[in-house]
Amino acid sequence: MINVWRNIRDVPVSKTPLAACDAATISNDSIVTFEIRYKDRVGDMSRYDPNQRWYYFPNMERDEAMLLKVWDSAGKEFKTATENPSMPTVPATFSFHSAFQVPAAADAPERESIEVRTIAVFRSPAHPTKL
Repeated sequence: MINVWRNIRDVPVSKTPLAACDAATISNDSIVTFEIRYKDRVGDMSRYDPNQRWYYFPNMERDEAMLLKVWDSAGKEFKTATENPSMPTVPATFSFHSAFQVPAAADAPERESIEVRTIAVFRSPAHPTKL
């Protein structure tokens, strides 16, 4: 599942921009499970880890969008390369993301955004003729 996030105002987002964490910098020890229940899983979040790299997208315009992976059916295969180098890896099961306050933009207009969930279906290498 992939969410599409977009600013819907005529002015750029400067007060509470969206940030995303580089999945390669998230250790399994920093993932915390909490009680948001989905049909097939329980929600996760990350605790502070100084080794994480976060990136934000300043001044996103109305004609720009961000794609966020929010679930991957191959998620059970998620491993960091150092955990088991002989196993195949999935770069990320989901994208840790958040908005944050920018002190210098305290007087800027409030952010207004829309997020739409989409589903992407890919053929399996094991079953190339089936979706």
